[in-house]
Amino acid sequence: MSTSVLTRRKFFLGGSLVLAGVTAGRIRGLVSSTIFSGRSALPDPHSASFGWDIANIHNNGADVYFRVTNSITLLSVDVDVAFRPTSLGNGYAEVLCVGLVSRNGIPKFVPGVQAFISVASSGDFGQVQTYNPNNLAVTPTSPFSVGQDSFCGVILKTWVPGDGNASVTSRHVLSNPSLTVSANDYLVFHMDHAGVPGDVEMQVRLGYE
Repeated sequence: MSTSVLTRRKFFLGGSLVLAGVTAGRIRGLVSSTIFSGRSALPDPHSASFGWDIANIHNNGADVYFRVTNSITLLSVDVDVAFRPTSLGNGYAEVLCVGLVSRNGIPKFVPGVQAFISVASSGDFGQVQTYNPNNLAVTPTSPFSVGQDSFCGVILKTWVPGDGNASVTSRHVLSNPSLTVSANDYLVFHMDHAGVPGDVEMQVRLGYE
């Protein structure tokens, strides 16, 4: 990585960011001194950003999360995610990327190498049902319910040919949740992988007031 890139992407340390469920090859974070560290010096609406990547993710996953220190309304979440394979082979690679709010404390995680977030079920919806007359392999999440306070869900999927040609994939997603987030809630971001191994990166910009 070039010196200029390293300058832009410092480690996100100092207690604001905690890395959890680290079962992948390597995670790096990007510092942003404006993330919920005080609102007086920021324009209105406020913005903050950070990024993280996982090197050599391979059938596993990891999470990052940080505390919200002031009550806010999360107006927008602008996410870029990108994946590139690090091995060759005829097969698919996919990465699931999720962002949500953990209410009233540090998030809980589901045991296992995928490092899934334990998502609270929404009280506003019933259980997800299936209609499957052809006996297809329908794989539910656990539990198979509508999750509460999610603001981002992206999946990357690409075919990786024997020579690796044209197998890099990326997505850009902008959401406007207008979600009330209280002080001492946490924002949580998750990425997990299946298939041909590779490197995956997520860049996030938050708009709030």
